[in-house]
Amino acid sequence: MSPSASLATCILSLLVGWYLSQLRPKHYPAIILCLSLAWLWFTGPSASGFGLSIGSGWVLLNQAVDQLVPVD
Repeated sequence: MSPSASLATCILSLLVGWYLSQLRPKHYPAIILCLSLAWLWFTGPSASGFGLSIGSGWVLLNQAVDQLVPVD
C-alpha cells in the first residue's frame, strides 16, 4: 500500500471509529478499542486498526476527563 493510501485509510478509519463511538458513548468505544487492539495484536501494524484504535480511544479519553473534571 502506498503511503498516501495508508494515510487515507488511517484517517478514514479514525473518523469511522470516532463516529461509531458517538452512537452509543457508554458501550461502543470500549468494544471498538478492544477489537481494534486485538486486530493490531494478531495481524501486526495496519492503518485501519491504528485509526480505529485512535478514534475510539480519543472518545474514551474525553469521557474519562469529563467524568474526572466536570465543567459546569
